[in-house]
Amino acid sequence: ALKPDWNFPIILEIIIVSVIVGGVATAFVSKLFFNPIKKLRRAMDKVADGDFSVRLDPDESASGEIQELYSGFNLMTHELSTTEVLQTDFVSNVSHEFKTPINAIEGYATLLQDYENLTEQDKDEYINKILFNTRRLSNLVGNILILSKIDNQAITPQKALYRLDEQIRQAILLLEPEWIKKDIEFDVEMDDINYNGCENLMHHVWYNLIGNAIKFNPPSGMIKIRLSKKEGKVIFTIEDNGPGISEEAKKH
Repeated sequence: ALKPDWNFPIILEIIIVSVIVGGVATAFVSKLFFNPIKKLRRAMDKVADGDFSVRLDPDESASGEIQELYSGFNLMTHELSTTEVLQTDFVSNVSHEFKTPINAIEGYATLLQDYENLTEQDKDEYINKILFNTRRLSNLVGNILILSKIDNQAITPQKALYRLDEQIRQAILLLEPEWIKKDIEFDVEMDDINYNGCENLMHHVWYNLIGNAIKFNPPSGMIKIRLSKKEGKVIFTIEDNGPGISEEAKKH
């Protein structure tokens, strides 16, 4: 009988080469696909634990899909970290803003307890201070409710055509007690502009902008207001003599 002519060294070479090629291919696929996924999973675990500072740097050899995935992840964590900072600042600022009028109300109410030893002038002054801070608290609550509704998109804007320049003048007049106390002057130049928008929400915009200009302006300062229309756009500018916004705050 004839014996088959097996060439074992050649078969072994083929097996060895196949194992090596398979190992290299597996390592390549793992580096190209599985390793970036593992890296992303570890980063996601950190985000789940509340660490929004984590960022992913894609390898230059990574595929376009992986680079795009990492870029999207970095954008997400950046937005989350910014939101966290804003929420922390918001809670801190709101707590401070509420604390001031509450302390004032408590203080003047305590003074009123000594009712018999107070003059009528003192009583009227303390009562007026309590009413002033009560209205201040009411305005704070109202502004927070508006922010909440806007944030949750619960407001359906009711747009109407109205005079924008007149609305801004009304906001200035409403704040008259504040700027008179600080002897602040206004330099106002506004074109007659009809605007189609949500009048109620825009009123809060002007009230806050002008109110902040008064708040941070030094006594006897100046507030410059300009309103114009150019190339189909409405341009509003407001300028005061205050310290301005810090570079750190501008990022937000």
